[in-house]
Amino acid sequence: MHNKTVIKSSVIIIILTILGKIMAFVRDILIASEFGKTYTTDIYISSLRVVMLLTTIGYGLTTTLIPMHTDNIEKKSVEERNIFVSNLLNTSGLITIVFIFISIIISPYIFKIFTPGYAGKPEVFYKAVHILRIMFVSLIFVAIQSIITGVLQAHKEFAEPAAMAFAQNIIMVIYLIVLSNVYGMNGFAVATVTGFAAQLLINIPKFKKLGYRYIFVVNFKDKDILKLLKLMFPVIISTSIIQINLCISNSFATTVYEGASTVLDFSNKLNMIVYEVFAVAISMVIYPTLATYVAQKNSVEYKNSLIKAFNVILLIMVPASIGVLILREPIVSVIFEKGKFDKDAVKLTATALMFYTPAMIAYGVRDILYKAFYSIKDTRVPMINSILAILLNIILSFVLVKNMEVSGLALASSISTVITTLILIFILNNRLKGINLKYLIKSFFKIGISSLVMGGVIINIRNLCFLKLGINFLGNIVTIIISFVVGVIVYFVCVYLLKVEEYIYMVELVRKKIGKNKS
Repeated sequence: MHNKTVIKSSVIIIILTILGKIMAFVRDILIASEFGKTYTTDIYISSLRVVMLLTTIGYGLTTTLIPMHTDNIEKKSVEERNIFVSNLLNTSGLITIVFIFISIIISPYIFKIFTPGYAGKPEVFYKAVHILRIMFVSLIFVAIQSIITGVLQAHKEFAEPAAMAFAQNIIMVIYLIVLSNVYGMNGFAVATVTGFAAQLLINIPKFKKLGYRYIFVVNFKDKDILKLLKLMFPVIISTSIIQINLCISNSFATTVYEGASTVLDFSNKLNMIVYEVFAVAISMVIYPTLATYVAQKNSVEYKNSLIKAFNVILLIMVPASIGVLILREPIVSVIFEKGKFDKDAVKLTATALMFYTPAMIAYGVRDILYKAFYSIKDTRVPMINSILAILLNIILSFVLVKNMEVSGLALASSISTVITTLILIFILNNRLKGINLKYLIKSFFKIGISSLVMGGVIINIRNLCFLKLGINFLGNIVTIIISFVVGVIVYFVCVYLLKVEEYIYMVELVRKKIGKNKS
Protein backbone atom coordinates (compact mmCIF):
# COMPACT_ATOMS: atom_id res chain seq x y z
CA MET A 1 0.00 0.00 0.00
CA HIS A 2 1.54 3.29 -1.11
CA ASN A 3 1.74 6.35 1.17
CA LYS A 4 -1.06 8.01 -0.82
CA THR A 5 -3.36 5.03 -0.26
CA VAL A 6 -2.41 4.86 3.41
CA ILE A 7 -3.35 8.52 3.92
CA LYS A 8 -6.61 8.10 1.96
CA SER A 9 -7.58 5.01 3.99
CA SER A 10 -6.61 6.77 7.22
CA VAL A 11 -8.81 9.77 6.38
CA ILE A 12 -11.84 7.52 5.72
CA ILE A 13 -11.27 5.69 8.99
CA ILE A 14 -10.74 8.94 10.89
CA ILE A 15 -14.04 10.36 9.57
CA LEU A 16 -15.95 7.21 10.54
CA THR A 17 -14.19 7.08 13.90
CA ILE A 18 -15.02 10.74 14.59
CA LEU A 19 -18.71 10.00 13.90
CA GLY A 20 -18.48 7.09 16.33
CA LYS A 21 -16.78 9.23 18.97
CA ILE A 22 -19.37 11.99 18.59
CA MET A 23 -22.08 9.44 19.32
CA ALA A 24 -19.98 8.07 22.19
CA PHE A 25 -19.81 11.53 23.74
CA VAL A 26 -23.53 12.02 23.30
CA ARG A 27 -23.95 8.67 25.06
CA ASP A 28 -21.65 9.66 27.93
CA ILE A 29 -23.35 13.06 28.30
CA LEU A 30 -26.70 11.29 28.61
CA ILE A 31 -25.28 8.79 31.12
CA ALA A 32 -23.82 11.62 33.23
CA SER A 33 -27.07 13.59 33.11
CA GLU A 34 -29.35 10.60 33.77
CA PHE A 35 -27.35 8.73 36.44
CA GLY A 36 -24.72 11.25 37.69
CA LYS A 37 -21.65 10.53 39.83
CA THR A 38 -23.38 7.70 41.69
CA TYR A 39 -23.07 3.99 42.44
CA THR A 40 -25.50 3.30 39.58
CA THR A 41 -23.03 4.72 37.05
CA ASP A 42 -20.12 3.09 38.89
CA ILE A 43 -21.87 -0.30 38.56
CA TYR A 44 -22.33 0.06 34.82
CA ILE A 45 -18.74 1.24 34.29
CA SER A 46 -17.33 -1.58 36.45
CA SER A 47 -19.41 -4.21 34.61
CA LEU A 48 -18.45 -2.83 31.22
CA ARG A 49 -14.82 -2.70 32.30
CA VAL A 50 -14.85 -6.47 33.02
CA VAL A 51 -16.53 -7.22 29.68
CA MET A 52 -14.16 -4.91 27.77
CA LEU A 53 -11.21 -6.69 29.36
CA LEU A 54 -12.53 -9.97 27.95
CA THR A 55 -13.17 -8.41 24.53
CA THR A 56 -9.42 -7.90 24.23
CA ILE A 57 -9.28 -11.64 23.53
CA GLY A 58 -11.25 -10.83 20.39
CA TYR A 59 -8.92 -7.96 19.55
CA GLY A 60 -5.97 -10.30 20.02
CA LEU A 61 -7.66 -12.76 17.66
CA THR A 62 -8.14 -10.03 15.02
CA THR A 63 -4.53 -8.84 15.35
CA THR A 64 -3.13 -12.38 15.02
CA LEU A 65 -5.48 -13.32 12.19
CA ILE A 66 -4.56 -10.38 9.89
CA PRO A 67 -0.98 -11.43 8.90
CA MET A 68 -1.96 -15.11 8.89
CA HIS A 69 -4.95 -14.58 6.61
CA THR A 70 -2.94 -12.17 4.43
CA ASP A 71 -0.74 -15.19 3.63
CA ASN A 72 -3.87 -17.29 3.00
CA ILE A 73 -5.14 -14.72 0.48
CA GLU A 74 -1.82 -14.93 -1.39
CA LYS A 75 -1.38 -18.70 -1.27
CA LYS A 76 -4.75 -20.47 -0.83
CA SER A 77 -7.88 -20.92 -2.92
CA VAL A 78 -11.22 -19.29 -2.09
CA GLU A 79 -12.61 -22.65 -0.96
CA GLU A 80 -9.66 -23.29 1.39
CA ARG A 81 -10.04 -19.80 2.87
CA ASN A 82 -13.76 -20.38 3.38
CA ILE A 83 -13.15 -23.63 5.24
CA PHE A 84 -10.53 -22.02 7.49
CA VAL A 85 -12.67 -18.97 8.34
CA SER A 86 -15.83 -21.05 8.91
CA ASN A 87 -13.94 -23.47 11.15
CA LEU A 88 -12.55 -20.53 13.11
CA LEU A 89 -16.04 -19.01 13.48
CA ASN A 90 -17.51 -22.30 14.69
CA THR A 91 -14.75 -23.31 17.10
CA SER A 92 -14.51 -19.80 18.57
CA GLY A 93 -18.29 -19.58 18.86
CA LEU A 94 -18.58 -22.87 20.76
CA ILE A 95 -15.75 -21.97 23.16
CA THR A 96 -17.28 -18.53 23.77
CA ILE A 97 -20.75 -19.96 24.56
CA VAL A 98 -19.25 -22.30 27.17
CA PHE A 99 -17.19 -19.43 28.57
CA ILE A 100 -20.26 -17.17 28.85
CA PHE A 101 -22.22 -19.89 30.66
CA ILE A 102 -19.43 -20.42 33.23
CA SER A 103 -18.88 -16.66 33.65
CA ILE A 104 -22.56 -16.05 34.41
CA ILE A 105 -22.42 -18.69 37.16
CA ILE A 106 -19.27 -17.31 38.81
CA SER A 107 -20.14 -13.60 38.31
CA PRO A 108 -20.23 -12.84 42.09
CA TYR A 109 -16.66 -14.09 42.50
CA ILE A 110 -15.50 -12.17 39.43
CA PHE A 111 -16.92 -8.95 40.86
CA LYS A 112 -15.28 -9.53 44.24
CA ILE A 113 -11.92 -9.58 42.45
CA PHE A 114 -12.51 -6.56 40.22
CA THR A 115 -14.52 -4.35 42.60
CA PRO A 116 -13.33 -5.00 46.16
CA GLY A 117 -14.91 -1.75 47.36
CA TYR A 118 -18.43 -3.09 46.74
CA ALA A 119 -18.04 -6.22 48.88
CA GLY A 120 -19.21 -4.38 52.01
CA LYS A 121 -22.25 -2.88 50.23
CA PRO A 122 -24.63 -5.82 49.52
CA GLU A 123 -27.26 -3.80 47.62
CA VAL A 124 -24.67 -2.29 45.30
CA PHE A 125 -22.83 -5.61 44.91
CA TYR A 126 -25.84 -7.75 43.89
CA LYS A 127 -27.14 -5.11 41.49
CA ALA A 128 -23.68 -5.03 39.91
CA VAL A 129 -23.61 -8.83 39.53
CA HIS A 130 -27.01 -8.74 37.80
CA ILE A 131 -25.82 -6.10 35.30
CA LEU A 132 -22.60 -8.04 34.66
CA ARG A 133 -24.54 -11.25 33.88
CA ILE A 134 -26.61 -9.44 31.25
CA MET A 135 -23.54 -7.91 29.64
CA PHE A 136 -21.62 -11.19 29.44
CA VAL A 137 -23.90 -12.13 26.50
CA SER A 138 -22.00 -9.49 24.46
CA LEU A 139 -19.00 -11.81 24.21
CA ILE A 140 -20.55 -14.11 21.57
CA PHE A 141 -21.04 -11.14 19.22
CA VAL A 142 -17.52 -9.90 19.95
CA ALA A 143 -16.00 -13.32 19.16
CA ILE A 144 -17.68 -13.60 15.74
CA GLN A 145 -17.12 -9.93 14.89
CA SER A 146 -13.40 -10.20 15.72
CA ILE A 147 -12.89 -12.92 13.11
CA ILE A 148 -14.88 -11.15 10.40
CA THR A 149 -13.06 -7.87 11.13
CA GLY A 150 -9.69 -9.62 10.84
CA VAL A 151 -10.70 -11.08 7.46
CA LEU A 152 -11.84 -7.66 6.18
CA GLN A 153 -8.63 -5.93 7.28
CA ALA A 154 -6.53 -8.70 5.70
CA HIS A 155 -8.26 -7.69 2.45
CA LYS A 156 -7.42 -4.04 3.32
CA GLU A 157 -11.10 -3.22 3.86
CA PHE A 158 -11.21 -0.75 6.77
CA ALA A 159 -14.43 1.25 6.44
CA GLU A 160 -16.86 -1.25 8.00
CA PRO A 161 -14.66 -2.03 11.04
CA ALA A 162 -14.19 1.72 11.57
CA ALA A 163 -17.99 2.25 11.50
CA MET A 164 -18.65 -0.27 14.30
CA ALA A 165 -18.46 2.26 17.13
CA PHE A 166 -21.06 4.48 15.45
CA ALA A 167 -23.45 1.54 15.00
CA GLN A 168 -23.08 0.53 18.66
CA ASN A 169 -23.36 4.01 20.13
CA ILE A 170 -26.41 5.07 18.12
CA ILE A 171 -28.38 2.20 19.68
CA MET A 172 -27.26 3.16 23.18
CA VAL A 173 -28.09 6.84 22.59
CA ILE A 174 -31.59 5.99 21.36
CA TYR A 175 -32.17 3.91 24.49
CA LEU A 176 -30.97 6.68 26.83
CA ILE A 177 -33.21 9.25 25.16
CA VAL A 178 -36.35 7.13 24.77
CA LEU A 179 -36.35 4.30 27.33
CA SER A 180 -33.94 5.03 30.22
CA ASN A 181 -36.67 6.58 32.39
CA VAL A 182 -38.72 3.39 32.06
CA TYR A 183 -36.18 0.54 32.28
CA GLY A 184 -33.21 2.26 33.95
CA MET A 185 -29.78 0.66 34.14
CA ASN A 186 -31.01 -2.91 33.54
CA GLY A 187 -32.40 -1.84 30.17
CA PHE A 188 -29.19 0.02 29.38
CA ALA A 189 -27.21 -3.19 29.93
CA VAL A 190 -29.46 -4.90 27.34
CA ALA A 191 -28.96 -1.93 24.97
CA THR A 192 -25.19 -2.36 25.38
CA VAL A 193 -25.45 -6.02 24.35
CA THR A 194 -27.58 -5.00 21.36
CA GLY A 195 -24.89 -2.47 20.43
CA PHE A 196 -22.26 -5.23 20.29
CA ALA A 197 -24.60 -7.22 18.03
CA ALA A 198 -24.83 -4.18 15.72
CA GLN A 199 -21.02 -4.10 15.49
CA LEU A 200 -21.14 -7.62 14.07
CA LEU A 201 -24.02 -7.02 11.65
CA ILE A 202 -22.41 -3.99 10.00
CA ASN A 203 -19.45 -6.13 8.84
CA ILE A 204 -21.40 -9.04 7.32
CA PRO A 205 -22.41 -7.50 3.93
CA LYS A 206 -18.77 -6.68 3.00
CA PHE A 207 -17.66 -10.11 4.30
CA LYS A 208 -20.12 -11.82 1.93
CA LYS A 209 -19.21 -9.47 -0.93
CA LEU A 210 -15.58 -10.63 -0.67
CA GLY A 211 -16.79 -14.15 -1.54
CA TYR A 212 -16.95 -15.72 1.91
CA ARG A 213 -19.80 -18.10 2.73
CA TYR A 214 -20.58 -20.02 5.87
CA ILE A 215 -19.67 -23.72 5.97
CA PHE A 216 -20.53 -25.96 8.93
CA VAL A 217 -17.17 -27.39 9.90
CA VAL A 218 -15.74 -27.94 13.39
CA ASN A 219 -12.15 -29.14 13.65
CA PHE A 220 -10.31 -28.17 16.82
CA LYS A 221 -7.20 -30.04 15.60
CA ASP A 222 -6.79 -28.05 12.39
CA LYS A 223 -3.12 -27.05 12.14
CA ASP A 224 -3.93 -23.44 11.16
CA ILE A 225 -6.28 -23.06 14.15
CA LEU A 226 -3.64 -24.48 16.50
CA LYS A 227 -1.02 -22.15 15.00
CA LEU A 228 -3.37 -19.18 15.47
CA LEU A 229 -4.00 -20.11 19.13
CA LYS A 230 -0.27 -20.45 19.76
CA LEU A 231 0.42 -16.98 18.32
CA MET A 232 -2.65 -15.43 19.95
CA PHE A 233 -1.77 -15.78 23.63
CA PRO A 234 1.11 -13.28 23.82
CA VAL A 235 -0.81 -10.90 21.52
CA ILE A 236 -3.81 -10.98 23.89
CA ILE A 237 -1.55 -10.05 26.83
CA SER A 238 -0.09 -7.14 24.83
CA THR A 239 -3.31 -5.81 23.29
CA SER A 240 -5.22 -6.06 26.57
CA ILE A 241 -2.81 -3.80 28.45
CA ILE A 242 -5.04 -0.69 28.35
CA GLN A 243 -8.08 -2.61 29.55
CA ILE A 244 -6.10 -4.48 32.22
CA ASN A 245 -4.70 -1.21 33.55
CA LEU A 246 -8.17 0.36 33.52
CA CYS A 247 -9.49 -2.64 35.48
CA ILE A 248 -6.66 -2.24 38.00
CA SER A 249 -7.36 1.49 38.33
CA ASN A 250 -11.11 0.86 38.64
CA SER A 251 -10.48 -1.78 41.31
CA PHE A 252 -8.59 0.78 43.42
CA ALA A 253 -11.23 3.44 42.63
CA THR A 254 -14.05 1.35 44.14
CA THR A 255 -12.34 1.71 47.51
CA VAL A 256 -12.13 5.55 47.38
CA TYR A 257 -15.60 7.19 47.28
CA GLU A 258 -18.98 6.93 45.57
CA GLY A 259 -18.59 8.03 41.96
CA ALA A 260 -14.81 7.48 41.87
CA SER A 261 -15.15 4.90 39.06
CA THR A 262 -17.28 7.40 37.11
CA VAL A 263 -14.72 10.21 37.53
CA LEU A 264 -11.88 7.89 36.48
CA ASP A 265 -13.79 6.57 33.46
CA PHE A 266 -14.95 9.95 32.14
CA SER A 267 -11.49 11.52 32.50
CA ASN A 268 -9.93 8.54 30.72
CA LYS A 269 -12.47 8.74 27.88
CA LEU A 270 -11.65 12.39 27.30
CA ASN A 271 -7.95 11.56 27.31
CA MET A 272 -8.43 8.68 24.87
CA ILE A 273 -10.56 10.55 22.30
CA VAL A 274 -7.66 11.84 20.16
CA TYR A 275 -5.83 8.52 20.46
CA GLU A 276 -8.88 6.52 19.37
CA VAL A 277 -9.74 8.82 16.47
CA PHE A 278 -6.27 9.30 14.97
CA ALA A 279 -3.71 6.86 16.39
CA VAL A 280 -5.92 3.77 16.12
CA ALA A 281 -6.81 4.68 12.52
CA ILE A 282 -3.15 5.10 11.55
CA SER A 283 -2.03 1.88 13.29
CA MET A 284 -4.95 -0.03 11.71
CA VAL A 285 -3.84 1.00 8.22
CA ILE A 286 -0.08 0.70 8.78
CA TYR A 287 -0.21 -2.88 10.13
CA PRO A 288 -1.08 -4.67 6.83
CA THR A 289 1.39 -2.36 5.08
CA LEU A 290 4.22 -3.39 7.41
CA ALA A 291 3.22 -7.06 7.09
CA THR A 292 3.39 -6.74 3.28
CA TYR A 293 6.89 -5.21 3.37
CA VAL A 294 8.05 -8.00 5.70
CA ALA A 295 6.63 -10.62 3.29
CA GLN A 296 8.49 -8.86 0.44
CA LYS A 297 11.67 -8.60 2.57
CA ASN A 298 11.77 -4.87 1.81
CA SER A 299 13.47 -3.50 4.95
CA VAL A 300 14.03 0.01 3.50
CA GLU A 301 10.34 0.69 2.81
CA TYR A 302 9.43 -1.06 6.08
CA LYS A 303 11.55 1.37 8.12
CA ASN A 304 10.40 4.38 6.08
CA SER A 305 6.74 3.52 6.67
CA LEU A 306 7.41 2.92 10.34
CA ILE A 307 9.15 6.25 10.93
CA LYS A 308 6.46 8.13 8.97
CA ALA A 309 3.78 6.50 11.13
CA PHE A 310 5.63 7.53 14.32
CA ASN A 311 5.96 11.13 13.17
CA VAL A 312 2.33 11.43 12.03
CA ILE A 313 1.27 10.13 15.46
CA LEU A 314 3.50 12.69 17.21
CA LEU A 315 2.30 15.44 14.86
CA ILE A 316 -1.24 14.91 16.14
CA MET A 317 -0.88 13.60 19.69
CA VAL A 318 1.66 16.06 21.14
CA PRO A 319 -0.34 19.28 20.47
CA ALA A 320 -3.58 17.50 21.36
CA SER A 321 -2.25 16.50 24.78
CA ILE A 322 -1.11 20.07 25.51
CA GLY A 323 -4.43 21.51 24.34
CA VAL A 324 -6.42 19.10 26.52
CA LEU A 325 -4.13 19.80 29.49
CA ILE A 326 -4.72 23.58 29.28
CA LEU A 327 -8.46 23.42 28.52
CA ARG A 328 -9.34 20.38 30.65
CA GLU A 329 -11.82 22.12 32.98
CA PRO A 330 -13.88 23.96 30.34
CA ILE A 331 -13.93 20.77 28.22
CA VAL A 332 -15.21 18.61 31.10
CA SER A 333 -17.72 21.28 32.10
CA VAL A 334 -19.18 21.72 28.60
CA ILE A 335 -19.50 17.98 27.99
CA PHE A 336 -20.60 16.58 31.35
CA GLU A 337 -21.91 19.35 33.66
CA LYS A 338 -25.61 18.61 33.28
CA GLY A 339 -28.37 17.04 35.36
CA LYS A 340 -26.87 14.98 38.19
CA PHE A 341 -23.24 15.65 37.16
CA ASP A 342 -22.39 18.72 39.27
CA LYS A 343 -19.46 21.17 39.62
CA ASP A 344 -17.74 18.95 42.19
CA ALA A 345 -17.75 16.06 39.71
CA VAL A 346 -16.40 18.37 36.99
CA LYS A 347 -13.50 19.49 39.22
CA LEU A 348 -12.56 15.92 40.14
CA THR A 349 -12.77 14.72 36.53
CA ALA A 350 -10.69 17.64 35.21
CA THR A 351 -7.98 17.03 37.82
CA ALA A 352 -7.77 13.34 36.94
CA LEU A 353 -7.62 14.27 33.23
CA MET A 354 -4.59 16.47 33.90
CA PHE A 355 -2.62 13.46 35.12
CA TYR A 356 -3.81 11.26 32.23
CA THR A 357 -2.59 13.55 29.40
CA PRO A 358 1.06 12.31 29.22
CA ALA A 359 -0.27 8.84 28.40
CA MET A 360 -2.08 10.18 25.33
CA ILE A 361 1.17 10.46 23.35
CA ALA A 362 2.58 7.18 24.68
CA TYR A 363 -0.58 5.21 23.75
CA GLY A 364 -0.32 6.30 20.11
CA VAL A 365 3.39 5.53 19.80
CA ARG A 366 3.00 2.19 21.59
CA ASP A 367 0.27 1.08 19.17
CA ILE A 368 2.64 1.53 16.23
CA LEU A 369 5.41 -0.26 18.15
CA TYR A 370 3.20 -3.26 18.84
CA LYS A 371 2.17 -3.45 15.18
CA ALA A 372 5.84 -3.28 14.17
CA PHE A 373 6.70 -6.24 16.41
CA TYR A 374 3.67 -8.25 15.28
CA SER A 375 4.51 -7.65 11.61
CA ILE A 376 7.93 -9.30 12.14
CA LYS A 377 6.20 -12.19 13.96
CA ASP A 378 7.57 -11.17 17.38
CA THR A 379 4.82 -11.38 20.00
CA ARG A 380 7.11 -12.14 22.94
CA VAL A 381 8.65 -8.66 23.42
CA PRO A 382 5.29 -6.79 23.47
CA MET A 383 3.91 -9.40 25.90
CA ILE A 384 6.81 -9.01 28.37
CA ASN A 385 6.63 -5.23 28.02
CA SER A 386 2.89 -5.31 28.75
CA ILE A 387 3.38 -7.43 31.86
CA LEU A 388 6.00 -4.94 33.07
CA ALA A 389 3.54 -2.06 32.46
CA ILE A 390 0.82 -3.85 34.43
CA LEU A 391 3.16 -4.54 37.38
CA LEU A 392 4.36 -0.93 37.37
CA ASN A 393 0.77 0.32 37.33
CA ILE A 394 -0.21 -1.87 40.29
CA ILE A 395 2.77 -0.73 42.39
CA LEU A 396 2.32 2.96 41.52
CA SER A 397 -1.46 2.82 42.04
CA PHE A 398 -0.99 1.30 45.48
CA VAL A 399 1.46 4.08 46.43
CA LEU A 400 -0.30 7.09 44.84
CA VAL A 401 -3.98 6.34 45.58
CA LYS A 402 -3.45 6.91 49.32
CA ASN A 403 -2.70 10.63 49.00
CA MET A 404 -3.96 11.53 45.51
CA GLU A 405 -7.06 9.28 45.24
CA VAL A 406 -8.39 9.11 41.64
CA SER A 407 -5.72 11.53 40.33
CA GLY A 408 -3.06 9.19 41.71
CA LEU A 409 -4.54 6.31 39.71
CA ALA A 410 -4.42 8.42 36.52
CA LEU A 411 -0.81 9.42 37.22
CA ALA A 412 0.18 5.80 37.92
CA SER A 413 -1.23 4.75 34.56
CA SER A 414 0.60 7.56 32.74
CA ILE A 415 3.99 6.89 34.35
CA SER A 416 3.85 3.14 33.65
CA THR A 417 2.77 3.74 30.02
CA VAL A 418 5.49 6.30 29.26
CA ILE A 419 8.30 4.23 30.82
CA THR A 420 7.38 0.99 29.03
CA THR A 421 6.85 2.76 25.69
CA LEU A 422 10.37 4.24 25.84
CA ILE A 423 11.78 0.78 26.64
CA LEU A 424 9.93 -0.67 23.64
CA ILE A 425 11.35 1.99 21.27
CA PHE A 426 14.94 1.14 22.21
CA ILE A 427 14.30 -2.62 21.92
CA LEU A 428 12.80 -2.22 18.42
CA ASN A 429 15.68 0.05 17.39
CA ASN A 430 18.18 -2.64 18.39
CA ARG A 431 16.12 -5.42 16.84
CA LEU A 432 15.91 -3.69 13.43
CA LYS A 433 19.53 -2.47 13.60
CA GLY A 434 18.40 1.16 13.67
CA ILE A 435 15.11 2.85 12.82
CA ASN A 436 16.62 6.34 12.45
CA LEU A 437 16.03 7.39 16.07
CA LYS A 438 18.02 10.57 15.45
CA TYR A 439 15.45 11.68 12.86
CA LEU A 440 12.58 10.70 15.17
CA ILE A 441 14.01 12.71 18.10
CA LYS A 442 14.61 15.70 15.79
CA SER A 443 10.99 15.60 14.61
CA PHE A 444 9.74 15.23 18.19
CA PHE A 445 11.80 18.27 19.21
CA LYS A 446 10.31 20.40 16.37
CA ILE A 447 6.77 19.21 17.13
CA GLY A 448 7.32 19.84 20.86
CA ILE A 449 8.47 23.44 20.29
CA SER A 450 5.49 24.10 17.99
CA SER A 451 3.12 22.62 20.56
CA LEU A 452 4.56 24.74 23.41
CA VAL A 453 4.19 27.91 21.33
CA MET A 454 0.59 26.91 20.63
CA GLY A 455 0.08 26.19 24.35
CA GLY A 456 1.30 29.66 25.33
CA VAL A 457 -1.17 31.25 22.90
CA ILE A 458 -4.03 29.08 24.21
CA ILE A 459 -3.31 30.01 27.84
CA ASN A 460 -3.59 33.72 26.98
CA ILE A 461 -6.81 33.15 25.01
CA ARG A 462 -8.29 31.13 27.88
CA ASN A 463 -7.46 33.76 30.48
CA LEU A 464 -8.80 36.60 28.29
CA CYS A 465 -12.06 34.76 27.54
CA PHE A 466 -12.62 33.96 31.22
CA LEU A 467 -11.93 37.59 32.12
CA LYS A 468 -14.38 38.96 29.53
CA LEU A 469 -17.10 36.27 29.61
CA GLY A 470 -16.69 34.60 33.01
CA ILE A 471 -16.36 30.91 33.88
CA ASN A 472 -19.74 29.67 32.72
CA PHE A 473 -21.19 27.57 29.87
CA LEU A 474 -20.96 30.40 27.29
CA GLY A 475 -17.48 31.37 28.44
CA ASN A 476 -16.31 27.75 28.25
CA ILE A 477 -17.75 27.19 24.76
CA VAL A 478 -16.23 30.41 23.36
CA THR A 479 -12.88 29.63 25.04
CA ILE A 480 -12.73 26.14 23.52
CA ILE A 481 -13.73 27.26 20.00
CA ILE A 482 -11.39 30.26 19.80
CA SER A 483 -8.52 28.33 21.43
CA PHE A 484 -8.96 25.46 18.98
CA VAL A 485 -9.10 27.62 15.84
CA VAL A 486 -6.23 29.94 16.78
CA GLY A 487 -4.22 27.09 18.35
CA VAL A 488 -4.43 24.94 15.20
CA ILE A 489 -3.35 27.86 12.99
CA VAL A 490 -0.41 28.76 15.26
CA TYR A 491 0.67 25.12 15.53
CA PHE A 492 0.61 24.39 11.80
CA VAL A 493 2.43 27.63 10.98
CA CYS A 494 5.14 26.60 13.47
CA VAL A 495 5.57 23.04 12.13
CA TYR A 496 5.68 24.43 8.59
CA LEU A 497 8.35 26.99 9.50
CA LEU A 498 10.34 24.31 11.32
CA LYS A 499 10.04 22.06 8.24
CA VAL A 500 8.46 18.96 9.79
CA GLU A 501 8.59 16.70 6.73
CA GLU A 502 5.40 14.69 7.31
CA TYR A 503 3.35 17.87 7.61
CA ILE A 504 4.88 19.40 4.47
CA TYR A 505 4.26 16.12 2.62
CA MET A 506 0.56 16.13 3.59
CA VAL A 507 0.19 19.82 2.63
CA GLU A 508 1.71 19.14 -0.80
CA LEU A 509 -0.55 16.13 -1.25
CA VAL A 510 -3.64 18.25 -0.51
CA ARG A 511 -2.42 21.00 -2.89
CA LYS A 512 -1.93 18.48 -5.71
CA LYS A 513 -5.38 17.01 -5.05
CA ILE A 514 -7.03 20.46 -5.15
CA GLY A 515 -5.10 21.35 -8.31
CA LYS A 516 -6.12 18.07 -9.94
CA ASN A 517 -9.79 18.62 -9.09
CA LYS A 518 -9.70 22.20 -10.50
CA SER A 519 -8.13 21.05 -13.75
